[in-house]
Amino acid sequence: MTWDALAAIGQLIGALGVIASLVFVGIQLHQGTKAVRGSASQAYSSLYYAINASIIDNGELARIWRESLADFDGQDADAKVRFIALASSIFRFYESSRAQWLRGQLDDEHWDMIERQATSFASQPGIKSWWKLRRQWHSTQFQDWFEALPEADSGTMYGEDKRKELS
Repeated sequence: MTWDALAAIGQLIGALGVIASLVFVGIQLHQGTKAVRGSASQAYSSLYYAINASIIDNGELARIWRESLADFDGQDADAKVRFIALASSIFRFYESSRAQWLRGQLDDEHWDMIERQATSFASQPGIKSWWKLRRQWHSTQFQDWFEALPEADSGTMYGEDKRKELS
């Protein structure tokens, strides 16, 4: 073998090593991306639980939430403040989740659950009243998305029929 042939074989082995390294780095990046998305979903689940804990742990707030969903305008000023604060927290969570999902940082399965819940809330009379007051607090893109959600049955949010309660 000549020196030129040995040099060519050396270059070929070096090139194969570079290709193998690039494949390895690509696999590692893919696994890292999956881990980040998993962490994001877990973080969003924890945040969602923290928002709901305020209702779970406080019977008065739970009552205000349930009644305000059906009839926001019929609530006293203090109940409206609490409902607005809670609805604002939930919708800030929705908007943040949507932004993360659009960037590919939130799993489709997680996003689908959020979108189904937002669709249910969008049909509630109290959320419709709240939205008129606070829609400007959200980005134009989020406003367009929320307002394009399909109508859902607004009568049975928590297993009871609000139409019967209001009669």
